[in-house]
Amino acid sequence: MKIRFIFYTLLLAGIVGISGCGGENKDLKKDAQAIAEAMCKNMEVMKNLRVADPEDSILVHNLQAEYKNVESEMTALYATFREKYKEKINSGEFNDEFRKLLNAAMLDCKGLSDEDREAFEKGTK
Repeated sequence: MKIRFIFYTLLLAGIVGISGCGGENKDLKKDAQAIAEAMCKNMEVMKNLRVADPEDSILVHNLQAEYKNVESEMTALYATFREKYKEKINSGEFNDEFRKLLNAAMLDCKGLSDEDREAFEKGTK
């Protein structure tokens, strides 16, 4: 009976410990995904600005406004990220993990050039 109690206690502690460790990775992955989405929007708007006809002032104005909105969104995301992970942000291991997650999330971006996609794929390894 005592062995059974110890076994179940250790099993429960192991399950709780493993699930607790995975939670941070899930949060980091979620944060990396949000930053990647904002970066993707930024790249798309910049691409559209480059190909926009300068004579079409309404389109250029709308794209510039969209760029400012995305830039504000990215600033807010990075500020939240820095605050949330302020104690870990100087860790090389943490930064490597975040970089890999961000690179993997960026692969979902439809507007990536072949060179950018290749660079992000290399960054996931």
